[in-house]
Amino acid sequence: MEYVSVPLPTHEVTQAVPLEAQLVSRRTPKKSVTLYTGTDGGELAGQPRAHRKHWTDEQWVAFREFQQLETDMASTDEPVAAVMIIKN
Repeated sequence: MEYVSVPLPTHEVTQAVPLEAQLVSRRTPKKSVTLYTGTDGGELAGQPRAHRKHWTDEQWVAFREFQQLETDMASTDEPVAAVMIIKN
């Protein structure tokens, strides 16, 4: 939207001043993502949910394996750093 100020009768504003507005341009539609035909689980996990209805059985198996690996790795993760407090 582009707003154009309406000229005021005085330099002091004492009341609300209307603005004229006109639509300059419309939003551009989102880029559509092409259907992924491979079987990389990480790539499949990043695809939009609407694409899942077009997946083949091999793609579903790869996606489920990727999810299972992610779950297993997350459950076995141990803390990377520890804090030691030494008092004098």
